[in-house]
Amino acid sequence: MDDLNDLRRVVFLRWDAKWGDSIIFSSVLPALRKLDGDVLIEVITTPEMAPLFADYFGVDQVHIIRKRPSRQRIRRLAKSLGSVDLLVHFSEIMKPRDLYLAHCVGARHLASLDDSPGLVDVKLGNVTKGLHMEDRYHELLRRCGIHHTDKHYMVPREPVAEAAVASFLQPRKRPYIAINPFSKGRAKTFNVATTQALIERTLATLPDHDVCLLTMPGCEHEVAAISARWDTDRCFYYPQTRTIYDNVALLARAEGQVSASTSSVHIADGVGVPSFVLFSYGPSEMSAWHSVHPLSVNLMSQPGEVNDVNRLDWQEVDRALASFLTRVADSPSRDRAEKAGCER
Repeated sequence: MDDLNDLRRVVFLRWDAKWGDSIIFSSVLPALRKLDGDVLIEVITTPEMAPLFADYFGVDQVHIIRKRPSRQRIRRLAKSLGSVDLLVHFSEIMKPRDLYLAHCVGARHLASLDDSPGLVDVKLGNVTKGLHMEDRYHELLRRCGIHHTDKHYMVPREPVAEAAVASFLQPRKRPYIAINPFSKGRAKTFNVATTQALIERTLATLPDHDVCLLTMPGCEHEVAAISARWDTDRCFYYPQTRTIYDNVALLARAEGQVSASTSSVHIADGVGVPSFVLFSYGPSEMSAWHSVHPLSVNLMSQPGEVNDVNRLDWQEVDRALASFLTRVADSPSRDRAEKAGCER
């Protein structure tokens, strides 16, 4: 269909939202504010994700519902919404609960990456297939009549975490590369051997840099055991890591990162830090979620019966990683630090 007209209420269905995809979603919000009139931007999401949208992204209203609600709860939510001009579902498959909510809401327009349901009149799937998720959102904006957008991600920063990380890093004199071994599921997580190999290659390529291993609650012992193979002056981790905001603060102060996690990749993009990203084999996933930083490198693991990010062509990794690290070390870091809103 052509441009959508007279949008007063736009509601995004985000009950499957995660941090990484929400960072990309954040670039949509300032653009929607350019619409004529006082457009209301609202989000349906879970209690866990609600503060991100309400407190940091500044949407007009957050409608909270658990991830797998009953039909009765869906009907109650739909009734409370009232009249909606545009309901946006931005996944490639509309699940039964998505369809039921869309049916109950009865919005004037329904946009989705799933073109197949008859309720969907703003079909974005085939026309954006193979594009980065950011560009898929920009097609939605174009349908809303917004043709000029700034590509800028909002990355929430927590002052207490920022101050604590700054204090922890203050004695360290050398710049560092962050390495994040962890992602969702074993197939996307670096095993110990891969993590150690990446640390070894990073330290050998950049003798004037250190490595900071990112961690998460419950993984401290594993990270401590890995980092113990090296002098703490060269390979370290932040043992007080409690929330994602600690890792945001560490990433913002890094020269670059090596990661299997698209969440940390999108955070790094948002704070201006380049990434060396290793995806488990999946061309469509890499197309949609790769790092967009101009210095970043995105690689896939080798195909196999079971996807595994650790099934790597190490000759390819060695060439690409050495090139990435050299370019990062040679690029001015001050601009990235200023963009990240932090001081070295």
